[in-house]
Amino acid sequence: MRTKKIWMSFFLLAASCGGEDATREPPSGAAGATAPAQQVSPPSLAAHSEELRRDVVDVTQSVAVAIGFGLGNSILIEGETCAFVVDTTESREIAGEILAEFKARTDKPIEALIYTHNHADHVFGADIFAAGRGIDIYAHERTATEVDKAINIIRPILSVRSARMFGTYLSAGDNGFINAGLGPGLGVTGPHGGSIGYLPPTKTFVDRLETEICGRDVILQHAPGETDDQIYVYLPDEKILMPGDNIYKAFPNLYTIRGASYRDVKAWAESLDAMRAVGARHLVPSHTRPISGADAVQDVLMTYADGIRFVHDQTLRGMNMGMDPDALVQFVDLPPHLKNHPYLQEHYGTVRWSVRSIYDGYLGWFNGDGATLDPPSPTVRAAALNDLARRETTLLMAAKEAFAADNFAMAAELATLSIEAKEDTPRAKALKADALSSMGYQSVSPNGRNYLLTQARELRGEIIIEELPDERSLAFTRAAPIANFMAALPVNLNAAAALDIERIAEFRFTDTGDVFSVEVRRGVAVVTPDAATAPDLIIETTTEVWIDLLIGRRNAIPSIATGAVKFPGGIGDVAAFGSFMKLFGSA
Repeated sequence: MRTKKIWMSFFLLAASCGGEDATREPPSGAAGATAPAQQVSPPSLAAHSEELRRDVVDVTQSVAVAIGFGLGNSILIEGETCAFVVDTTESREIAGEILAEFKARTDKPIEALIYTHNHADHVFGADIFAAGRGIDIYAHERTATEVDKAINIIRPILSVRSARMFGTYLSAGDNGFINAGLGPGLGVTGPHGGSIGYLPPTKTFVDRLETEICGRDVILQHAPGETDDQIYVYLPDEKILMPGDNIYKAFPNLYTIRGASYRDVKAWAESLDAMRAVGARHLVPSHTRPISGADAVQDVLMTYADGIRFVHDQTLRGMNMGMDPDALVQFVDLPPHLKNHPYLQEHYGTVRWSVRSIYDGYLGWFNGDGATLDPPSPTVRAAALNDLARRETTLLMAAKEAFAADNFAMAAELATLSIEAKEDTPRAKALKADALSSMGYQSVSPNGRNYLLTQARELRGEIIIEELPDERSLAFTRAAPIANFMAALPVNLNAAAALDIERIAEFRFTDTGDVFSVEVRRGVAVVTPDAATAPDLIIETTTEVWIDLLIGRRNAIPSIATGAVKFPGGIGDVAAFGSFMKLFGSA
């Protein structure tokens, strides 16, 4: 079967890949060049610039934040005899402008700096605030190492990709630049970048530091999120929380396209929970504008954590259902109440990039399909697609020809595309199985060989791989701490079925004395190792019974009938328990 649309798409792809007969576009600006697309300014993104406008906001009489001078904010805190600054923005030039604003507010000398984390837009303006004096500089113990890695080890690639991501070569002219997501622009790279004035930390800590700076009580707490060295700063006397980059008015950069080590998304949400617990009245992030009012602060912190948890948990749920990254980005989408929240607009990070990063963080780069283990080189792929388009043939026919030429990797890839295009699925699967088998027989790696040969048998319908634990693995499973099983509940939540549900269940395990509360909150589940304040449902059972229920070795109805599962709240909780467990795929 020949599909006109498929042929046309591959013709366009082949033209862009080059090749002997490919249609080449002239370079930009040459005669006959295709005109660039009309510049578009999405209304929400353009409006977001208002959030980033240059300003110095007085949060209280003693705390002010400079916004919009560079990518990052700087926060001034006045003490009894001196002042200190949280985050120093990204260049000496920008720091100088901010310092002038701070001096207009106080004549107290700056005697300390605090880095919330290692990113350039928080540490590169330090020496301007220090003014040549040996002042104290507080940070997490890993911050200096992370700065060194960014400056020295991966600086070349990071500089190029950062310049692209932040548009530093666009901001000087009219090239479609609007803003840099978290600020009006990044002032440390590109043709108009400033100079670097980084100073290494002098006072570091691991988990928590309670200290006094300029006569003020200050709490520094490790709170991993956007970076592993991230901390939050808390002033208990005025209940002012400075979360660094763990929250700002945009969807979080759970993955940054400039490149970074995996960001522990689950830990990020837990850090936000910890920040909620301090009961702050003011939230002063290191990007975008501050928030005041205890209720408003609580709402934003909870919503932000829920947005992160939703993406994390539903990505893992899809992974466990067998989805690869391409399928997952179609599966995971924020529900309306989160998607429409002003703090979760995709003006910095995006859900789809985050989904791919979470997959990679848990499983690595391999998507589970043997056809992608050792794919054809870009040159071989381009030539094959160019040839396919030029001859107006089908994917399946091209796959057969590649197989006949012993180009098994290309045959597997084309057969996979044929399956996706639904050309002739049974034949395409059979051909892919043959290609994978041939690749497997050639592999000197037992890991790859076994994987390829097994997947080939699955494609032919010869085997079905199921998770059926024998008695030995069952004994091992039951020996795992009950906390592990409770922690796994959120990634099994059917979010679509729980979008309108707010319910708290308390689980009491009579054999160990452990108590857990499970809160379902509009598509998100949060497990806490503690009793609930006002549970809607209380369940009493043993860890063995509960684990057997979760893994399908025991049925709920007989367990309730025999008293293995009890409900102190009364018989009415039986139905509530069934409805609750159906949300997690169990009943």
